Amino acid sequence: MKFSEIEKADWLGLQPYLDTALLPVTGLDGAESPVEAAEALENLRDLLDLIEIPFKGRTVTYPAMHYAGGGQAAAAFRTLLADACARLKLAGFRYVVLVSAAPREAVELGGSQTEADLIIQMSREELNAQGADAKRTVAEQLTKLWMTRESV
Repeated sequence: MKFSEIEKADWLGLQPYLDTALLPVTGLDGAESPVEAAEALENLRDLLDLIEIPFKGRTVTYPAMHYAGGGQAAAAFRTLLADACARLKLAGFRYVVLVSAAPREAVELGGSQTEADLIIQMSREELNAQGADAKRTVAEQLTKLWMTRESV
């Protein structure tokens, strides 16, 4: 479910069920052509579809963080990611999942420094290579997160 699909009057009733915030990360650096930027967004959309469709009753997708920058800007971006994850938890989400289709060498999401409970990062090439198994892989990662954390 996307954040914009939730009505204010419905949020309190839905909140116990929608316990996982998805924070998409496009990983743009600003040097992309319009075609490259559109391609990055399409790749992210395809990855998000593997989560949003089967887990619609449990996840809320927030607006994407687009520009990761490079060099010192990349370090500042990781700080912003950590802050956004922490604030989503303060807003009541039990789990925060970073989702990115950017290649790992293009954007470093910061691992445990982000406050995220899970990072799902799968490039277009990885999605294509895994084919139908990509959906299962993503589902297994989320299920493992929920099962592990709920049993604690």
